[in-house]
Amino acid sequence: MKMLELPSGPSLRRLYAGFFDDFVCENTTLWTTTATDSGTSTHTAQRDGVVALAPSDGTVADNDEIYFLTPEIFLFAANSPLIVEARIQFTEANTDDANVLFGVLDAPAANTILDDGAGPKASYSGAVMFKVDGGTTWSCENSISTTQKTTDLDGTQPLSSDSKTAGGSSFQTLRIESRPISSTKHDVFYWIDGALVAKHKDQVYTSATEMSVCVGAKNGGSNNESIVVDYVFAYQKRAA
Repeated sequence: MKMLELPSGPSLRRLYAGFFDDFVCENTTLWTTTATDSGTSTHTAQRDGVVALAPSDGTVADNDEIYFLTPEIFLFAANSPLIVEARIQFTEANTDDANVLFGVLDAPAANTILDDGAGPKASYSGAVMFKVDGGTTWSCENSISTTQKTTDLDGTQPLSSDSKTAGGSSFQTLRIESRPISSTKHDVFYWIDGALVAKHKDQVYTSATEMSVCVGAKNGGSNNESIVVDYVFAYQKRAA
C-alpha cells in the first residue's frame, strides 16, 4: 500500500484545494487558537519554523487544553480524496499524562479531547490520530456523528505488530488519508513516519459536515503537557 501522490506545480493548485504551512511566520488568518486557561501558541524563529502549543498559563491544572485549528474547509465527499499530515513532537512532562490529537473534525472547541483520558468527543465528523492520558501509544479513529471506528496501536493490530509509542524526543509524522470508494463510503488510512499502521475500510460518510484541521493538547495532571508542530499540510481534490 502506497501513500496517495499529490500532483506538483500548477496542477496541484488547479486540482486540489488546501495548504502547506511550515510555520515560518504567524498566520492568524489560517489558524485560530482556542485555549481554556490562557494557553499559548508560540511561533519560534528557528530553523524550519515551528509552533509550540502549551495548554496552560502559569496556573497549570488538570484538563487545561489548547486547540490550533483552521476554518472548516474540508468535507468527506465522492471523488474527493483528502490528505492531512503533520510532523509533531512532545515529551511527556509526567510519564503518560499528555492528551494529544491531530486530524480533521468539525467544530473543534473545549472538550474536543474529553477530560480524564476519555479520548475524542463522542459525536463529530472527522478522522483523527490521538493519544490519551494514562496511555503511551497512538490510536486512530474516524467518525460520522456518533458512529465511530477506533483502532488502538497497542501491538495487537495486523498492520501494527509493534505498538506505536506516542511522543518522545524525536518528531513523528502523522498522516491520514480519506479515499472515497463510492458516493456513500470511503476507506481511511493512517500512517506514522511513512508506515501504514491502520486502515478503516468501507466507512459510511453520508451526513458528514465540513471539517477543520486541528492539533490539540490537554493536560492529564498538574503539568503543562506541551507539543511542538513542525509543519501541517492538508489537500483535498476540488469538487467537480
